[in-house]
Amino acid sequence: MRSARRERRLGATIAAGLVLVAVTACSSGSTGSVTTSVSTAAVSTATSSTAASTTTSGEAAAAVLTATTAFLATLDSTQKTAVMAERTQTNLSQWSNLPDQLFKRAGLRMDALNAIQQAAVLKIVKAALSDEGYKQVTQITAADGVLAAQGGMNLDFGADHYWIRILGTPAATGKWTVQYGGHHLAFNVTMAGNAMTLAPTLWGAQPASYTAAGSGVEPLSGEAKKAFAVVDSLDATQLKAAVLTTATKEIVLGAGQDGKTLAAEGVKASTFTDAQKTLLLDLVDEWITPLNAELAAAKLAAVKKNLDQTTFAWYGSTTIGQPIYYRVQGPTFIIEFAHQQGGGANAGGITHIHSIYREPGNDYGAGLSS
Repeated sequence: MRSARRERRLGATIAAGLVLVAVTACSSGSTGSVTTSVSTAAVSTATSSTAASTTTSGEAAAAVLTATTAFLATLDSTQKTAVMAERTQTNLSQWSNLPDQLFKRAGLRMDALNAIQQAAVLKIVKAALSDEGYKQVTQITAADGVLAAQGGMNLDFGADHYWIRILGTPAATGKWTVQYGGHHLAFNVTMAGNAMTLAPTLWGAQPASYTAAGSGVEPLSGEAKKAFAVVDSLDATQLKAAVLTTATKEIVLGAGQDGKTLAAEGVKASTFTDAQKTLLLDLVDEWITPLNAELAAAKLAAVKKNLDQTTFAWYGSTTIGQPIYYRVQGPTFIIEFAHQQGGGANAGGITHIHSIYREPGNDYGAGLSS
């Protein structure tokens, strides 16, 4: 569903010769249907040179600043005190894929805000993301409404159980961060003038698929299906190189792992045919497309430029529909994706997903000039 827009953007990006940038962007359940409220209604090392090249024409950055300022104007003094904090590493790292009963979050939760304030929060999210990314956010938050409707777990789920927090002072200069997330969702929008990054970003889904308004919804379907397309294209030698020898069933660089590094593993994209490289780019694009258009075009150009230095690692079955783990790692990004399985009646089935998108050396805009 994203291919036409992606191809247009990719063509324009390559033609423009955009330069290198730095980039990357629980519990169990089963499928079901639900009517949601707020989420559907209001709903690698970075260097100074790569950081500088993340500067855009500024439209996205200006839109995020405008939306953030408008949101703050809707709050009373008590709410402002709750939502704003210093931009320290401790505060930046205070996010998780766990539900609220298992992890202490800070800021303001959506269900504590009125309708005008909720809509203002989502305008910030919409300004930072593409239409596809915003849709993915609403599908992930709606999934928590599915869990709430299903019951059976004494945990705090809900489509409006997501938090907004602002670290630092929103301004056209200086560095500041907007955090939005909750169960199976966490993204960090860091601004530094016209420069902007959305790393780290945790995308999850529980249930992995569900039914809403009579239609099937699978928030991370492309991220799974396109990975199988890559692994299916590998010859025997490439597949042997790609498969991890150590069992890996969970993301390594998730919550609480800021600053951790991973050695490159798997098959090198330099061994790929042109057709295989196209499939790999198509997979990585699934992680870039959620970003706003200004960032996405340059980030995809960076991935393409460094494709031969990128590795693809895999663990699990090569049959689609079976649980897998994969990692794509390049000079400017790391992606991890892991299917999760449930227990009891759900044993053996894929019940939810954990994934992470990071920029080593530039998470939270560490490589951006303020």
